[in-house]
Amino acid sequence: MTYHPLAETHDTGEAYFTSLGLLGGSTGMAPIISADTTIPAVDAYCSGLTVAITDSVIKYTQTAAANANRQMSWSLGATYDKVFGLCYFQMGTSLDLQGFMVSENDYSGAQADNYVQDAYTFWNYPYGGYDKMRLYKRVGATWTFIAEDTTICGGEAVPTSHAYGLAIYCEKGNPGVQKCWMKDGSTSQWFQVFSTADGAFETGFQSFSITTGYNQTNVGRMISPFYVWGAA
Repeated sequence: MTYHPLAETHDTGEAYFTSLGLLGGSTGMAPIISADTTIPAVDAYCSGLTVAITDSVIKYTQTAAANANRQMSWSLGATYDKVFGLCYFQMGTSLDLQGFMVSENDYSGAQADNYVQDAYTFWNYPYGGYDKMRLYKRVGATWTFIAEDTTICGGEAVPTSHAYGLAIYCEKGNPGVQKCWMKDGSTSQWFQVFSTADGAFETGFQSFSITTGYNQTNVGRMISPFYVWGAA
């Protein structure tokens, strides 16, 4: 089966994010990944996770049970002071979480579970009555909570749930900048969920990852458009 939604005409929100001063103008932000109709192959992935790309959709399935989320990662090919990325998700049977990780580190090939470290993580967390969105940092193997909103989440963990968009902006520094947005379904506008000034990472960012949940046989999908911009 070929999945091919009208990704090339779907809303990336580029004009909106440009109006916020995050893209265009003197920002120096240039496209790193521009995937309208074909998701690029991942550069790294966790064990216990199968990844299948069909045109504009990447489907990921947990194949081993463990109390650990798993990621797939794209190398940015350089170190960037600022990174902005967005894409769309569908929950499927991913019962716990989906989201992004923007890391100081670069990764390749098969990795152990929970391998992405030194990263900011923006999670949609719609399960178990704990519907929420969260922003974390992970320094080494230690998770630290930064922000939470319990009044909103994107999608539901059922096969018929609608697709929703997430976006994240990270800027190195002490303090740095972290901003997160969502877009709930095809008729919603992009709107901001978090704006924080954590200062954990000062050397820049080298990879952009998708993170999914804990449970065996969970299935989720990331859907284009998938864009990442950066500035050195």
